[in-house]
Amino acid sequence: MAGLRSAVAFRAALRPHLIAKALITRFGFGSFEFRLALDALPRPAYGYGVYHAAQLAQRLKIPEIAVLEFGVAGGDGLVQMEQVAAEVAAVSPTRIKVFGFDTGIGLPEHSDYRDLPYIWRKGHYRMDVDAVKRRLRQAELVLGDVAVTVPQFLSRIEAPIGFISFDLDYYSSTVAAFGVFDGPHECYLPRVLSYFDDIVGSDSQLHCEDVGELLAIAEFNRSPKGHRIRPIHGLASKRLLHSAWAPQMFAYHRFDHPRYGEYIGRAKSS
Repeated sequence: MAGLRSAVAFRAALRPHLIAKALITRFGFGSFEFRLALDALPRPAYGYGVYHAAQLAQRLKIPEIAVLEFGVAGGDGLVQMEQVAAEVAAVSPTRIKVFGFDTGIGLPEHSDYRDLPYIWRKGHYRMDVDAVKRRLRQAELVLGDVAVTVPQFLSRIEAPIGFISFDLDYYSSTVAAFGVFDGPHECYLPRVLSYFDDIVGSDSQLHCEDVGELLAIAEFNRSPKGHRIRPIHGLASKRLLHSAWAPQMFAYHRFDHPRYGEYIGRAKSS
């Protein structure tokens, strides 16, 4: 009973902060950096990923980057990525191009148990393509099977990739999307922030490293190529407030990138 009373008291004390955060998010009070620090953005993980990708590009003197969303569905995330890109570009010299990848017809047929068919089924998240396009201002929508569209995209990309959101639900689709890392070095910043939507879910989803996105990541990390997708350790503790999305933020490390070891810290004083 004492524990319950403590939990109730904690929620009561927290409520004013949550109300303030909701108001800041809704009305956009304060600078982008201020709202990012408070997670007062509709999709704070996108804010973090795009902002810090742009910061890395600035330190490497790279004028433009690309940010990607895999799994567009109704377009809410891609619209938010556009908004974040515009706000980050306003406080950074880095230009940002936004791309969204989707089949346009919803989830395909699942492969086997690794696609968690007890959660997702063929046809889920079908897109109204025309409606999504009307919502977009400058993002490019790339429609089709990612196994086909990603290699085509890498052949024409003009700016290095700095941030990717993976929200394709299935293990098999995520594995196909990881083809986005198969391009030459100039297609990437040396480290690419990567957000995985489907590694945390409801109490019925029970994600683990034997299925879904976590399995795709684990298999990728066993590749003899040596590139790795790793969680950002300590990210949650570095945030000003608790960030529920922090365990879903990873970084793709391209260790053999010619600029991987380039110093990006502050110059030492003489």
